[in-house]
Amino acid sequence: MDAATTAPTRDRILDVAEAMFADSGYQGVSMRSITRESGVNIAAIHYHFGSKEALLEQIFAKRCAAINNERFRLLELCKKGRGRPPMLEQILEAYLRPSLVLPNGDEGARRFMRLRAALAHEQAELSRDLIAKYFNHVSGTFVGALMKELTHLSTRDIFWRFHFLLGAQYFTLANPGRIQMLSEGRCDPSDVETAVAELVAFTAAAFRAPPFAHNSLVFGKASS
Repeated sequence: MDAATTAPTRDRILDVAEAMFADSGYQGVSMRSITRESGVNIAAIHYHFGSKEALLEQIFAKRCAAINNERFRLLELCKKGRGRPPMLEQILEAYLRPSLVLPNGDEGARRFMRLRAALAHEQAELSRDLIAKYFNHVSGTFVGALMKELTHLSTRDIFWRFHFLLGAQYFTLANPGRIQMLSEGRCDPSDVETAVAELVAFTAAAFRAPPFAHNSLVFGKASS
């Protein structure tokens, strides 16, 4: 196979597999079903990827590289200055925007998030390993940037709050219909600029909150 033939075939297989994994789950999709949907033979998938797990990892590599490269680019642009938002908001937007705003109307990021949700449910260990491999470095970089800005918080506090940031981002992408139903249509996550602005405001307020007082729980052990 020459390069002109293999590149479109490889990309088509990746796109089809990603959509099928997102819709039917990783376990529910066979290599043969991917070949049928892609319009290629089984030899083509083995030639390009070798196995279903390797195919899945290439989907992660493709999606994560695009998201993380944009995060690093935006982080480099964060700086203090008159007329600019506070540094905390800039850092948070640099992290959140690339996963929420879909370039050129590409639905791939949202589809990838559905795939991640399905994988986390079915293959927790595999999901954890892939997320660690492709996201730990960028997440660690942003946690470090947050530590420089949030001197009132301990390292432990920042990791907890970053964990909750990830949950809010994840749920916004994976289950956008929930807020539409609860708000009776007043809130629409497909309005991505509003979604980004609301999520940045919400997470910035959480990061600025004072450290957790361990004797402040009402119903937990700390109150007894």
